[in-house]
Amino acid sequence: MNGISLPQRDQLLLRFFACLEEHGVSYCVLSGLSAQNPEYDLDVDISAAPADSALIARLVRAFARDNDLLLLFDIWSGTCSRAYTLVQRGSAGRVMLKLDIMAGYGSFSTGEVLRHAELARNRVNNGMFWSLSPQSELAYLAVRHVLKNDNRSYRAERIRELQGTQDMGAFKSAFAPVILDAVKAAAADQLPQKGTTLRRQLARYGRARMGLRRRLAAGAQEIRRRAQRIRQPVGCSIAFLGPDGSGKSTLISALHKNLSPVFHGVTLLYWRPRLLPTPGRLKFWNPAPEKQENPNPHDVVPHGRAVSLARLLYFACDYILGHFLVVLPRMIRKDLVIFDRFLNDIRLDQLRYRMAVPARLLRLIERLAPKPDIIFALHGPPEVLHGRKPELELQETARQVDLLQQMARENRHFAAVNVDRDIEHIVDEIIETLLAACAENGGKRTGSRTRSRPPDR
Repeated sequence: MNGISLPQRDQLLLRFFACLEEHGVSYCVLSGLSAQNPEYDLDVDISAAPADSALIARLVRAFARDNDLLLLFDIWSGTCSRAYTLVQRGSAGRVMLKLDIMAGYGSFSTGEVLRHAELARNRVNNGMFWSLSPQSELAYLAVRHVLKNDNRSYRAERIRELQGTQDMGAFKSAFAPVILDAVKAAAADQLPQKGTTLRRQLARYGRARMGLRRRLAAGAQEIRRRAQRIRQPVGCSIAFLGPDGSGKSTLISALHKNLSPVFHGVTLLYWRPRLLPTPGRLKFWNPAPEKQENPNPHDVVPHGRAVSLARLLYFACDYILGHFLVVLPRMIRKDLVIFDRFLNDIRLDQLRYRMAVPARLLRLIERLAPKPDIIFALHGPPEVLHGRKPELELQETARQVDLLQQMARENRHFAAVNVDRDIEHIVDEIIETLLAACAENGGKRTGSRTRSRPPDR
């Protein structure tokens, strides 16, 4: 950052640092914020005094409100650590700010390896924000290098550079011997040989600093944190429904590209969780794989009523069990789970799934099965959709469009999206809807709702 023409993300970041200083928060930035840093676009790690944690949480919410940002995630991510993700409203070129604010450096398993007072000792103000002194940066990078088993070359190069400029006698008096050992091992690229031993030693040192009483309190806090994460996952699940020609695959590909930086991962599922194998594979005499692409979806003969009911119940079990064993674990890890089609697609087009069951029973199964956070109902003029994919008759495409719009009006989980527009506008609308839902869910977790505005249509 040269102070002349800063990217929008850095302008927001500097405003946030100014907000912290205005309210007397003791902080220092742990991340390298230069554009040359390979991790420039990832989380901004900040160490802050433990006594300021409640104030920082209030300041983050106020900062999001004052700068028209969505507070997408406010995650209790460790014993003394919170992770915030703020996203600019409005356009596909959104600016995202990811802040990891911690009290020193450590975790529940490693204890207080480095305290905030040590990291903030002799901190340096570069005219824009407070950063680590070279001595503290050396300690931080070496400890992180060892604890995360991080062999990336640019980190080792920076450690060697800092080691060559520091008075190691002064360093030895400022930090514990085990941290000096970590510096020497990281600088000499000895992590493969000494990493395991050093990690154990650093963890013993950090836990001893906490003391028994604080370790017990931290253990109880960690249990609460994990229980909350299971009860209210920080990830999200969405599904796309629409007739052939509505552009589901194109939209999913665009979302995968645009939303990967927001979530820890993106999981793509076709129609169902697939915890259970396709029924065709259960036929030991002639097993058949489940098709994900069917160029002639109506060139099939539906099963009889009994077989259709059996298949419906089998798939319903996959949706129910798969939600808890496939979808939910990914959402707990802050993944975005995307379904290409969903259970409701059976009611939209039974013949595609070779079924013949009463619509009332299908609606009952839909109510019982766990639902995605949002089901995007893709609709448009039947003539346009049929022109893109003419596999089905125009009359059938029109019937599906009408039924899909009716389903969207009846179900609060649905969000209707007109796909007769430029792909950029459609993707932008979907992202805005999804981010607003994430911000709303985040407000429920923290007890502070972020008021979301409807996307511009």
